[in-house]
Amino acid sequence: MSDDLWVLAAPFRAHVRRVLDQTGLPWPVIAGAGNLPPTLIRNLLFGRDGRHRTRLPATAARALLALDAERLLGQSRIWVPAEPAAVVITELLAAGCSPAALARYCRLSESELIGLLDAALCSRLTELLAQAARLQWHRSLQSVPGSPATTRPRRAAGVEVPAQASA
Repeated sequence: MSDDLWVLAAPFRAHVRRVLDQTGLPWPVIAGAGNLPPTLIRNLLFGRDGRHRTRLPATAARALLALDAERLLGQSRIWVPAEPAAVVITELLAAGCSPAALARYCRLSESELIGLLDAALCSRLTELLAQAARLQWHRSLQSVPGSPATTRPRRAAGVEVPAQASA
């Protein structure tokens, strides 16, 4: 953030915590929904080197104020191409993430998670949750031989994926 204006961080930390409490969403969803660097949100909430961030760029503060529980949960009613989420899910599954745990994290059933791999559309919230899972789980995202992580497989974990599935 190359903004010359800075504001006090404490009110925005409280705002983000309140939104997270109201929605039950993980903190990286805030970063994704606000188009903010994940490290900025992590440092805002948890500090760095034992110290909380005291200042925040004004542009980040404006982006955070635009996010509230209703707007975040409303992301479940916005449809986006499923490709980016499918790539992330494929990478995480190939890296050894449990399909059940990943489905729970993304607020999907296991069959919905597998269906997402071949879906045309998914909700923006599902996309944000998939990105958050990648960020939080810090998995080695190397593809399994014969199944590159950048492709959308028609079969995942031995299960045939329906062509019209969406999450």
